[in-house]
Amino acid sequence: MAVSCFFLLCTVTKYIRIGIGDKNDNPPYFDQALYEAEVNEDEDIQHTVITVTAKDKDEFSVLEDRLTTLEVFLDLSRSDAEMTNLVESLVESILGESSILVCVNAITFFFYTHLQVTATDGDRDRPQDIVYFLTGQGTDEIDPAQHKFAINSSSGEIYALKPLDRDRPRGRSYWRFTVFAEDEGGHGLVGYADVLVNLKDINDNPPFFPSALYIGNVTEDGPAGMTVMTMTATDYDDAEEGENAKLTYSIEQNPVNERGELIFTIDKDTGVISTAVCCLDRETNPEYTIKVVATDGGRLSGTGTATIKVKDINDMPPRFTKNVWNVEVDETDGGDIPHESILVVSVNDKDLLDTNRFSYEVLQSAYGSDKFTMLTNPDGTGSLKITKPLDYEDPNQRFGFNITIQVSDDGGQSKDPRHIDRAKIEVRIRDINDNPPKFLKENKNALIPEDAEIETSVANFTAVDPEKGGSSKVSYVIERRSDKKRQFKINQKGEIKVQRKLDREDIPQYKIKVLAIDDGNPTLTATATLTVTVDDVNDNAPRFLEDYRPVFYENKPPKQEVQIQATDEDDRSKDNGPPFTFRMDFNAPPKIKEFFEVEHDGTGADGAGMAIVRSKVEFDREEQKEYHVPIVIKDSGRISMTGTSTLTVVIGDVNDNLMRSDKKNIFVYTYKGDASNISIGRVHVNDLDDWDLPDKVFAWDNNVPDSNFNLDPKTGNLSMKNVTPGGPYSLAFNVFDRRHTKSVSATVHVRVQEIPEEAIYSSGSVRILGTSAEDFVRVSEWKNEETRKSKFDKFRDALARVLKIGQENIDIFTVYLKQERPPVTDVRFAAHGSTYYKASILNGAVDLNRKLIEQLVDINIVMVGIDECIYEKVNCEGSCTNKLMVESHPVVVNANKTSFVGINSWVKPQCKCGAREFSEPETCKKYPPTCLNGGRCNIAGNGIKCTCTEGFTGPQCQQPARFFNGNGWAWFPPLQQCEKSHFSIEFMTKIGNGLLLYNGPISDPDYEEEGVQDFISLELRNGKPRLLIDFGSGTAEVLVDTQESLSDGAWHKVDIFWDRENARMMVDNCVYSQHTSTDPSISDRSKCEGKGIIPPFNEFLNVNGPLQLGGVHHKLLSFKWKFQHTREGFDGCIRNVIHNSEVYDLASPGSSSGSHSGCPPSEKICFDNGITSNCKNGYCEASYQKALCVCYPGWHGSRCDKSTQTKMFKKNSYIKYALSFTPDAFKTDIQLQFRTRQKHGELFRAGSKHGREYFVLEVRDEKLRLRFNLNPYRTTDEKELWLPDVSVSDGQWHSVRVLRYGSTASIILDGGGGRRLNELIDYEEQHQEMEIEKQNVVTGGDVQYVGPGVTLVDSDFQEGCLNDIRLDEKFLPMENGSENAAVIEWNNIIPGCPSNYPCKGVDCPLPFICRDMWLIHECSCPDGFMKTPDGLNCTDADECFINPCFNGGTCIDLPDGRGFYCICLDGYSGIDCQTLVEANTIKLSMGALAVILSCLLFILVLVLFIVVYTRNHKKKEKEVDSYATDDPLGNVVTYADEGGGEEDMMNFNKELLKVPVNPDIASQEIPLLTTSRMVHPTEDDKHRLVAPVSLRYDLRCPSDKEDLLNKFKEVDSDTNTLPKDDIRNYTYEGSGSSAGSLSSLSSTSEDNEQDFDYLPDWGPRFSKLAAMYRQGGSDEE
Repeated sequence: MAVSCFFLLCTVTKYIRIGIGDKNDNPPYFDQALYEAEVNEDEDIQHTVITVTAKDKDEFSVLEDRLTTLEVFLDLSRSDAEMTNLVESLVESILGESSILVCVNAITFFFYTHLQVTATDGDRDRPQDIVYFLTGQGTDEIDPAQHKFAINSSSGEIYALKPLDRDRPRGRSYWRFTVFAEDEGGHGLVGYADVLVNLKDINDNPPFFPSALYIGNVTEDGPAGMTVMTMTATDYDDAEEGENAKLTYSIEQNPVNERGELIFTIDKDTGVISTAVCCLDRETNPEYTIKVVATDGGRLSGTGTATIKVKDINDMPPRFTKNVWNVEVDETDGGDIPHESILVVSVNDKDLLDTNRFSYEVLQSAYGSDKFTMLTNPDGTGSLKITKPLDYEDPNQRFGFNITIQVSDDGGQSKDPRHIDRAKIEVRIRDINDNPPKFLKENKNALIPEDAEIETSVANFTAVDPEKGGSSKVSYVIERRSDKKRQFKINQKGEIKVQRKLDREDIPQYKIKVLAIDDGNPTLTATATLTVTVDDVNDNAPRFLEDYRPVFYENKPPKQEVQIQATDEDDRSKDNGPPFTFRMDFNAPPKIKEFFEVEHDGTGADGAGMAIVRSKVEFDREEQKEYHVPIVIKDSGRISMTGTSTLTVVIGDVNDNLMRSDKKNIFVYTYKGDASNISIGRVHVNDLDDWDLPDKVFAWDNNVPDSNFNLDPKTGNLSMKNVTPGGPYSLAFNVFDRRHTKSVSATVHVRVQEIPEEAIYSSGSVRILGTSAEDFVRVSEWKNEETRKSKFDKFRDALARVLKIGQENIDIFTVYLKQERPPVTDVRFAAHGSTYYKASILNGAVDLNRKLIEQLVDINIVMVGIDECIYEKVNCEGSCTNKLMVESHPVVVNANKTSFVGINSWVKPQCKCGAREFSEPETCKKYPPTCLNGGRCNIAGNGIKCTCTEGFTGPQCQQPARFFNGNGWAWFPPLQQCEKSHFSIEFMTKIGNGLLLYNGPISDPDYEEEGVQDFISLELRNGKPRLLIDFGSGTAEVLVDTQESLSDGAWHKVDIFWDRENARMMVDNCVYSQHTSTDPSISDRSKCEGKGIIPPFNEFLNVNGPLQLGGVHHKLLSFKWKFQHTREGFDGCIRNVIHNSEVYDLASPGSSSGSHSGCPPSEKICFDNGITSNCKNGYCEASYQKALCVCYPGWHGSRCDKSTQTKMFKKNSYIKYALSFTPDAFKTDIQLQFRTRQKHGELFRAGSKHGREYFVLEVRDEKLRLRFNLNPYRTTDEKELWLPDVSVSDGQWHSVRVLRYGSTASIILDGGGGRRLNELIDYEEQHQEMEIEKQNVVTGGDVQYVGPGVTLVDSDFQEGCLNDIRLDEKFLPMENGSENAAVIEWNNIIPGCPSNYPCKGVDCPLPFICRDMWLIHECSCPDGFMKTPDGLNCTDADECFINPCFNGGTCIDLPDGRGFYCICLDGYSGIDCQTLVEANTIKLSMGALAVILSCLLFILVLVLFIVVYTRNHKKKEKEVDSYATDDPLGNVVTYADEGGGEEDMMNFNKELLKVPVNPDIASQEIPLLTTSRMVHPTEDDKHRLVAPVSLRYDLRCPSDKEDLLNKFKEVDSDTNTLPKDDIRNYTYEGSGSSAGSLSSLSSTSEDNEQDFDYLPDWGPRFSKLAAMYRQGGSDEE
């Protein structure tokens, strides 16, 4: 230390030595940039390959001693030394920028061969704990199972975990990864090295040829040395590694020519194949097959096959297949030249079609050659066509032409005879029917009196036909449109006669069109007109000119009068009308004669005469409100007519009575919650005067109005504002009479009830004659002021009686005045058990019990099931359909002390065939719901689609099949009336007799009532079908004498067609009918079809009773039908019941017995079959003999377990097939799936060899169209069939099936039904067969071959997708081939059905999002939301609206677009309740079962012992005072003992107080109740067992005695519990079954079977019950 001072300032200086300790902050480094080492293949294990040293800058002392070493070991102890040629280790500076290059032989580096990396650290004061790890290629941090390499973290050994392959296609030649070394146990510094592992090639891959088959071409007749093709093999070994991949080529199999010379040679280095000889001849050998071998340097080899085709040259001459051709052709119709060819000729030419350039021509060397020309067809044939008119009447042409034709195979450019051939064609001309018949006189007039007798001759017509020299036969018919009522007929002599009574007042004149039809082909027709004037006869009695209802006021003196005039429908110009004379009927009641007088005034009414009716007394309205005066009117005809009309005189009211207080009951039904601002009736007071409303003033009591109602003070009318259903409401009023200055009080009780849509659309109805709507609901008699039970209530009681349900389960919701005078009232009602009954059971039950109901209610029922189409030509001239209209404003029936406000529902007749009327757009928002049986309705493109639960396969989720046991029946809705109808049904049975269906009346008409007797029935009689059909004017019987019995256990189909006059029945689509190939074709359908003429003159089938399948449930009726149907039930299965395209749902009959849905015989056959018991993506279809899986669209295979291929068709795309089977000539069955947004395009085409017969399914103008031609002689007979009401160009997948049977056809889209089904049924004089050429089946368009290898596709199905193509139920592949067909040509198709990313670049305004709708985009709301009405925003969607929960689940909608959830019924689970919960089952061994049975036997013996012991000690036990103990659980009185019951003091057994929760009552069929007119239940019905009741109990027990009492009261009042004291099994109407399943109208048979002798043992509390069951019920009850 140094110290110095300066001017008293001192400083001190001190030196400090600072030692810097080493910190491990420098990585070690190698002293060489590159290390090289070699090791012998057979070196010892653990031999040191190389020692590498490194230095470290850390630690200032002696750095050379701080070296880091890396030792590399190669462990070959378990590798194959033979496969290892070289291992080189190149180590470049590790732990800095360093790398390790390791070369090992490919494949052997697996698990055992490893690279060991060792790193040391020179830090002397640091631990040497170094940890190693890898990253990079061959490692996978996400999935360790994919690691290729691993390192031992402590030793540094690097292993290969999987085999390493150097070679293509999946191998790689090197791997690069990084080795990290971290000292201090993984918490220090990190060094790394890049490791590059090069795999050294070995010759382990033989060469191969990439293609399975090579195709080469060589021109025929060419020189030697012509290059044919090049074959190149591939070797995945390294081409740079010696000769591993050096290839040489040779031909192993080389054909030789006829001289034994090898035909081909190959260049050993390049693989170029060339000809070794010259002059190959394609006609001798069109192709050769050779095998080429490629060998590498290691002598590994591979082979390839080449097919060398000899290219054709035009060196062979053409030759006609016939020297003389013959053709017969119709003469042309004037200048109308046919476009189609009349003859196709063919030639034989050994050259290929593409080589030849055929050219045909007609040589102008004979007369008539100029009238023809030849055209060359793409297939090399020639077509002869007419170019000028042919006339059979020309003598020079009558005997035909002999013309010469020529063919050239070089396009007609050469005259070389080697390329030309000639042939003769003999053309014969047929005389065609080109002259129609001619009437000698085309217009005639006739006058005939209207009372002309039947068979009266009217006129005669004569027509002649110049064809066949005047020998042609002419037939006559009347055009029915000119004589709609068929009142005239014509015979084959041309004589017209009267066949029905005429009525001038109905039709005064007829203009009848008479048709004369010749017997030519085609037939020609001439028309004549007959004008028939009907002469009047005085046959109509006079009547009142109008409906007079004069008013004579009470309390006024006599001589009030009214003038009455008359009219007559007869012709006045014939003096068959006025003047009229009037007088009172001599038989008028004395009171009428006393009160009125009738005076005849002959000069009145301008001389036509009139009557003056005067009063003779003073009237009192309170005595009688109106009088009926009968007046006789006589006209002035030569034979006069007299008629009686009744004059209704109304007594006018005067306010001459005091009013008194009264009350009124108003019942209101509301619909869809709409109960606002509707009138409900008038406030009522007791007042004999009923015209004094202007004198009254109505007011609320104390002037305090009710907030829910409005009152009109002038009229007293009440209206509801916003009333919630469920009332009641009590309203009080004051009514003031200004004339009498008196005020009284009035009370109105209002009850409001909501009626669901289901009730309205499942309702029954009746029409009542002679009772007004007021009379129906009235409860008081105005005259004597007595209150009585209304007919409304009586009718409800009667319904409850016949339906055997409680009155509270019946809703009479419409009372509608149909007609005022005479009064006609329509009443509509619904009934329910667990569900609402269907209309068929309601109407059927009322119809069967109509007489009883009429007696009980005192009404006259004139129609059950209101049907405005039942009487033909009343509302419509042709087809007629009933439509139930439901309007929002109610129908109010006001009847003094009561008022009924009902739903305004009424039946509207629509003059159309409703089943075929599709003017209304499809929607899911309608009722009845579109999708049945719990199916879900979804919007799909331009239409809707039903998603169905399992087992319901109909287009609207119908169950298509039902089983009948031979004594059963099932009721369904009646057949709708259509002018032309088609009904089809399929069935399977082994019993030869039985009724398949009946639809007609089910009860006899009332006495002197004519009734509607129309009916239709179909039955099997000795295995043959029998049809009866009656339009009400006579029964027609149609029989089919089939070759085999239809009771053979197989499925059979019967089609029934009828129109206004004819009925036809066809069996199994007439697939076994016989046909000729003549023109026109002649068919023999006698073994598959029957026809009948329906007796005149009714023209429509009008039925409104239930359609009964499988049998009938009514007594034998008294109608005088000519033929009676059998009453023997059908035993077997029925399915696919379709009427005019509407598919019946056989799962839900209105009522049934001895029948249930499905077909157990089929199901058993399916289950027993090892294949069909598990149809993966389809369903099993079986008869009694066999079963098969029917695959859903998109699947194929015997188990439907193979998915089909989807292909997208681009521009000019198609697939052409070569079939391996011969398609049926009579039947064509096409099925496929497609998807498109294009307006046009062909889906499928099949044709004959020459294309004149064809079958084309296509999209045209966005609609499906089928067109086909079966006439091989002309293409003008094309038929068309459209689906005009469904757009299929909506981008959705559609399934279509087309069925052709002969000339009839049908299209079924997406399962069919309604607008998705259409059919052609015309077959007479039509060709029936089509021979499909096996290689003329194409999808995607009409392929035209415009040149060699050049095609053009017409009607191109572009930008569309096809899938699952089936022809005659055989699957056609979309590529390659199958056992059914091979794809021989295809163009421009791509796999799948991709979209085109339409949302790319599209920005939708918020909150909308872009959705890919396949090829187009849509800006729509997110899931769970829907557009607002203005379309500008999104709002939460009610996702429960479409009922997404299956199997009865309840849908709960979640707010804010969060979706929905389903509350499933027991037995189902899943997000939409589609998953069936299967109970766990325990399978017991035989030993365990024996033990259990032994235990049960022991328990049984023990129970018997206890019973015997108890009975022996019973008296002693009764002496014990059971009420003395304080234990509440030990003194429960046994309920079976005397005095047992609910009131057991205060001590209870808690077990008896457990509340049953959700009793699951087994479904039962409820017998339809009966009266004396019902059929008695069968023995099977009587022995039907009731299923046991299953209960769940609440096991929570009350805590104290008060809780016990409350619990007891709760149980006692709980309506869901079973009856007190004795748990019984009940049959609940409709429980678990469809709409009640009522099977008979008698008391349930179960009650009759039970033994109630034990009831007296229950004690005095049950004495009345015991007495009731001892006596039994009456028959009436």
